[in-house]
Amino acid sequence: MNFDHLRFFDVSSNELVGHVPSSLFSLPSIQYLNLAKNQFTGSLPMNTSCNDRHKFVDISYNLLIGNSPSCIGSSSSNRTVLSSWNCLLNGSSKYQHPYSFCHKEALAIKPPVRNQEDEQFTVKLGFIVGVIGGIVGAVSTLGLLILVILRRANRNKAKDYKCDSSVFEKTSVRGSPVIGGRHAPRTMRLVSLGIPPYRVFTLEEMEDATNNFDPSNLVVERSKGQVYKGLLRDGSTVLVKCLKLKQKHSPQTLQQHMEVISKLRHRHLVSVLGHCIVSYHDHPNTASTVFIVLEYVTNGSLRDHLIDWRKREVLKWPERMGITMGIARGIQFLHTGFAPGIFGNDLKINNILLDNSLTAKISNHNLTLSSKVGSDASHENSIRSIEDAEKDDIYQLGIIILEIITGRPITSESELDDLKLELERSLAEAPSMLRGLTDPSIRGTYAYDSLRTIVQITVNCLCKDSSKRPSIEDVLWNMQYSVQVQEG
Repeated sequence: MNFDHLRFFDVSSNELVGHVPSSLFSLPSIQYLNLAKNQFTGSLPMNTSCNDRHKFVDISYNLLIGNSPSCIGSSSSNRTVLSSWNCLLNGSSKYQHPYSFCHKEALAIKPPVRNQEDEQFTVKLGFIVGVIGGIVGAVSTLGLLILVILRRANRNKAKDYKCDSSVFEKTSVRGSPVIGGRHAPRTMRLVSLGIPPYRVFTLEEMEDATNNFDPSNLVVERSKGQVYKGLLRDGSTVLVKCLKLKQKHSPQTLQQHMEVISKLRHRHLVSVLGHCIVSYHDHPNTASTVFIVLEYVTNGSLRDHLIDWRKREVLKWPERMGITMGIARGIQFLHTGFAPGIFGNDLKINNILLDNSLTAKISNHNLTLSSKVGSDASHENSIRSIEDAEKDDIYQLGIIILEIITGRPITSESELDDLKLELERSLAEAPSMLRGLTDPSIRGTYAYDSLRTIVQITVNCLCKDSSKRPSIEDVLWNMQYSVQVQEG
């Protein structure tokens, strides 16, 4: 199998064991390599060769010993390298374990004795599985495009139904298939983060949770539907989002939508916990309404924490960096976690919620069920629309980071332009000017180069020419570098 075009490789937090294949570092196109938070052991050969395209390498939180290869020895202006919390000799001892730690832990996790061929096979198998995942994503995209063509002739304009419990009958409930076992490993990781397994709810459960959709439980009402606060029978508080459908959404079409929605479960999203599908009275085989059950986040919005700081503990720079990186990781998951990605997510600081541990969670991400099936747009226009929506998300992320840096709301486009211009001037002139633009409550808590790195990527996100805005991967690389500078 040819890996010459592999650019992004992330197997972090998978409890992988064994030696790291040195050939990974020399793949000709690899730019992002994340092996962090596993249990890799042994040493990397000093003569390991690396390509010159590396932008980000993370081998931290493993059990590696010896010296890092010279080609990834340290970070530079063009490359971020994270290698802390191994037992490496050429890393700062302040951020490395003693040699005995890696030796002892490696023995504790050592797998049964195998011959060399078995070990090589296991390493190759893990590598191949990662690449196959990318191929499956591409095939899924192709399948969706074929579906667009086949369904174009079957469009029918249908009547919208309001989310009103009076139109539902107990016999109208239709559940989509439970998600298959292939998602089990990821489900187990999510459960460990406090996100329960995905499930299909009944209409009775929805009515019971919301007290028959009592107006007192209505949180917000929009053109696409309503959101209710609910209490499940196990005592957990949730949000119930009601999405109005049209008759063209057959159960078969909905199954595809629900397959995507069921995957919207991530540490940095307000995760989907399950759904309930209800049919039309006079069309029992056609869905009319979908209830999406979402986790309930209790610690307020990011804006609350920035503006109402007298009522809450002030967010210092390291905490703001962690929140910012969490938002970016949530966006990366929406864009790249499945094919096709989810773009146009209406990212606003009010829609970023924080849990009790200050973990950032994106709410109000694009959960629309308005199918692209039957669209008159050409394939070329569809691709362009996705690219525009992707860059819109980057622009909105830039606004959020700007508010995090300055600690004040951006209320108009002209105010945004003026502040962006001031930041650009401060980057070119004196550090004191940049410090003067930051939220006074974070002064003294940041390393200047860490702040400067975040300001620079923020300015790039706010570029008027959308084609010059960075990708979400570029944003994350810069954030990782900023964190390293802050911790160093």
